[in-house]
Amino acid sequence: MTPDSPQWPHDLPRVLLIGAGVVGRAIADAHAVRNVAFCLADQSAEAIRAAAIAFDEAGLATREFSLPAGSLHAITVGDSNSSDTKNAPIVIESIVERCDAKQDLFDMLQNDLGELAVLCSNTSTLLIDEIAGQRLRSAGRVCGMHFFMPVHARAAVEVVTGKRSDDDAIQAVVDHAARLGKRAIRCQDGPGFIVNRMLSPYLNQALLLLCRGATERQIERAALAYGMPMSPLELIDWIGAPTMYHAGKAFTSAFPQRIDPSPMVPALLKRKRLGRGSGGGLFDYDRGRRSEQLSAPAQELIETYRTDRREFSDGEVLLLLTIPMWIEANCLLKEGIADSMNTVDLAMAGGLGFTSDANWSEFFAELGTAQIDSAISRWQAEFKSMRNQVA
Repeated sequence: MTPDSPQWPHDLPRVLLIGAGVVGRAIADAHAVRNVAFCLADQSAEAIRAAAIAFDEAGLATREFSLPAGSLHAITVGDSNSSDTKNAPIVIESIVERCDAKQDLFDMLQNDLGELAVLCSNTSTLLIDEIAGQRLRSAGRVCGMHFFMPVHARAAVEVVTGKRSDDDAIQAVVDHAARLGKRAIRCQDGPGFIVNRMLSPYLNQALLLLCRGATERQIERAALAYGMPMSPLELIDWIGAPTMYHAGKAFTSAFPQRIDPSPMVPALLKRKRLGRGSGGGLFDYDRGRRSEQLSAPAQELIETYRTDRREFSDGEVLLLLTIPMWIEANCLLKEGIADSMNTVDLAMAGGLGFTSDANWSEFFAELGTAQIDSAISRWQAEFKSMRNQVA
């Protein structure tokens, strides 16, 4: 950094969160709960006002301020005097899932706030190397810090290393995750990183099964028996249809031979059934409480896109949901995105809330190679996600 380059404003907390939507607010809440002072910024003055009211009501000091960077509306939350100036400034963006928008934001931040700050993207669909791009003077300050929904219930974050990410930048993010009480799952850059790479075929498979004859109750029973904390259908509503759409598009683009995209997600978007945060998606929600049955619009969409009415056993549903994740995990190891099966186990537990008496990988050890191979042989002609890609 040159002597005359901009510096991080001395009167601001050294954590800046950009984006005050559903996910951005959840990340902000995670900081507030741990008494980590931060700045929250958004293009929407209304979103920032709503956040300020909520934090004020929670007894946290807030004040408005103007960022040098662009026309963002912003507040500080917590005691900025408690910020540790020994820590590198951390920026975490949760804005629209468009690479150009994230590139523009990071370019603006480095121009206006200096090159010391570590620029973290909470993207779940874009490559960190693409976001770093070619324009930034300090592309080494860019990495991924991917939070999982619901943020308050997930014990880990993915810390994603791009090809140009500085070692000290990655360490700063690992340390920041610890301040938030979350375990850092370190991985290399790649489509979907670890968790979304495995999650995309699992969630898509649940939607395909719905349209072939499996019931929502069967799918939920299988997920809970597997060790997941909720039905994949409910998780889709937590994630939200817009993010689901972008994540699915990214997976399909990277691995077209491994997925048959369900038409349900774009249909939910068109119906404006955006998920839990908007009051309804596959299920209805009343003050955060999920309906027992799928919503009427969701049931209509299932009939619109139904391809079969077969009866599945619970055991078949379990295998069809889980084996695609096992296939992707082994691909991740082969490609070097994850360094070990232990890392995958930690990501499943900390990122998706997988809980059982054993690690995630032990579920498949108990199934055994013969049963896995038999299921792949039986179903691979019908489901791309059941085709073993590991040589």
